[in-house]
Amino acid sequence: MAVQSFVKGDDLKKLIDDKLINAQSVKYVLRQKGILPVCTNSEALSDLIHHHFFGSATMTQMQEVMNFEQNNLKSTVVIISPKSEQSKEDFLTSIADEFVNKGRSSNTKYTLKNIARNQTSVTLQYIYKKPQRGRIKIAETRTVTLDVTISPLENDSQKYKVSIRHEGMSESKQFVTLLDEMIQEDSEQAVFGLKRITLASLLKAHKVDFFDDFGAYTHKEWKLTDIINVTVNKDEKSIDDENDETISGEIDASEPTGRLSGISSAILKGDGLRNNDFVKECMSQGFIFSSMSYKFSHKTLPITIVIDVNFKQTDLKINIVKTYQLEDDGIERLAPLPASDQSLYIDYFQNVAYAVYSSLIEKQKTELIKQTIKPEK
Repeated sequence: MAVQSFVKGDDLKKLIDDKLINAQSVKYVLRQKGILPVCTNSEALSDLIHHHFFGSATMTQMQEVMNFEQNNLKSTVVIISPKSEQSKEDFLTSIADEFVNKGRSSNTKYTLKNIARNQTSVTLQYIYKKPQRGRIKIAETRTVTLDVTISPLENDSQKYKVSIRHEGMSESKQFVTLLDEMIQEDSEQAVFGLKRITLASLLKAHKVDFFDDFGAYTHKEWKLTDIINVTVNKDEKSIDDENDETISGEIDASEPTGRLSGISSAILKGDGLRNNDFVKECMSQGFIFSSMSYKFSHKTLPITIVIDVNFKQTDLKINIVKTYQLEDDGIERLAPLPASDQSLYIDYFQNVAYAVYSSLIEKQKTELIKQTIKPEK
């Protein structure tokens, strides 16, 4: 929520001095406004800026990066496409009207609010009550709000990305179910079709290739520096079963065998994950990779983020796990980023993941055609 009241300079200074706002985070926000503070510590920074007047937009960003906690964004991605070929403007109008009509229905367990269409997207909020286990009556449910954006894919005018932002890992499936219900209500008159991005759609070897190719992708503004975490599962059905260690396992930096460093090295050097001994062993035993966390550093900004790519609850998820900022002493420290910036980064890596996924699907189709066409004798 935007800051609506004026924030006094002395109050801003106290927030910085008390380290409720990280000095590097303040510098980061100011750089977006073209302001480049020259100072070496938080005290000097607070002395420098507390005489200046900042507007609502700037102070809202300051509020977002306050050090309450690492409140990072999570997202789920699905793809929809028009049932008939039509312009972007017409389809966005049609899809917005569909949600407006659904929102008027009173016999639902959800609420659709703030439905808006602009030249490039449709945005809305899906709100529902989620039961809380073991809670007293006054707190037996909590309100969940999903922020949804529907926008055209850059390289395909007849496909649209549905990006669902959420907090809990399983919350997005409520909106995906709504999309499916909208199609099933009248399949012949449906405005759109739904395509889910799932690990089950990829062949066994390509499940590994997905995470390998995502790491090998060439970025204009980002550089992959490390692999932080990997999860392997016996099969797709076991991905959401976190309690059974016989069918799933997590490998992180604390794991002593060096398997994670081997995986990281294979991706960073471009040797190919399928050539890694541990990966070969997993594949031979029928295990699959279901998630991987990648550490990226920005090439021009003092920012590092950890992106988790996973398929929990079936659909592709792109989550920001941690964010760091490079401070004046040359050390990277945990620091929150404004939600608006996190949203831009998530949107970018969603597009990368879908490009990698689509390439593998097309590769599978080509391989299948080759297998079905028998050479003439």
